[in-house]
Amino acid sequence: MIEIRCFRNADPPRLADVWRAADLGPAAMQPMTAPLLEASVFSKPYFDREGLIVAADDDRVVGFAHAAFGPAKDRSTVDTHVGTTLLVAIVPHPLQEQIGDELLRGCEAYLRRRGATTILGGGSADLRSFYLGLYGGSDLPGILDSSTAMRRLFERAGYETADRVAVLRRTLQGFRAPVNRLQLAIRRNTVLRAIDEPTRRTWWEAATTTGIALRRYELLNQADERLGSASFWDMQPLAGTWGVVASGLLDVEIEGPRRRQGLAHYLVAEALHDLSQEGVGLVETHASTANTPALSLFTKLGFETVEHGTIFRKPS
Repeated sequence: MIEIRCFRNADPPRLADVWRAADLGPAAMQPMTAPLLEASVFSKPYFDREGLIVAADDDRVVGFAHAAFGPAKDRSTVDTHVGTTLLVAIVPHPLQEQIGDELLRGCEAYLRRRGATTILGGGSADLRSFYLGLYGGSDLPGILDSSTAMRRLFERAGYETADRVAVLRRTLQGFRAPVNRLQLAIRRNTVLRAIDEPTRRTWWEAATTTGIALRRYELLNQADERLGSASFWDMQPLAGTWGVVASGLLDVEIEGPRRRQGLAHYLVAEALHDLSQEGVGLVETHASTANTPALSLFTKLGFETVEHGTIFRKPS
């Protein structure tokens, strides 16, 4: 008899066991441990035990699914109008599909109780409330194509594609920042500053990136005004099995009136050069396939698409 219930305090080691046995695809942190889940999930200030739905077969935990929310516009609190089921993990079981369906329905019911009017499937740069560094690579990419069982679960439940996310990588061996007239002009008039463990800019950024090694590159003009920034994080231990030191590019921000002046290209290129000098061999980033400017920027810098993920949406 399969029991569907919410999280209990004794569950973490059992959930780690489920994670290790489930087919989450190559972009899931392995081997999973209870302390890793504690750091990335249970210790978050907005963790709600009712949003973590567990499936048990007698006394054995055989699966779990986690529903959560993203930030309000000012990123000072959680907004419950848009919710998502971040992932569904199930051990090999004769009733695997039935268990997955029940877990997903439990997540949807939880999200609706909390007031969600939009229900998604998979995390994203806007909905990285949990599992950053544990699933998906440099950020949460929805549900990766390589996570076959999860992808089929959402499709079976009638979810539609809301967005596609490209996972892009760039090796840094021999990397050199492009040199042209525009780049030289920017270099003469700006200063690039690297800040390790910078002050988190919002409550949401603090909540989602605490526990990872963050580095922010800021581009300043001669008046010491910030023109833009790029934030990277040390992807160890997730990238440990790749055989290379890897860094994840979380975001690139250019001040509104400064956009389309070549600053993003210069900023990211200089940051990549600096990271390569410190022994980083690979940088990964994600971008929506609808974000043409971001994809163009990364392509010019030599990034290649290695995987895609889907952010699903439940029809009203």
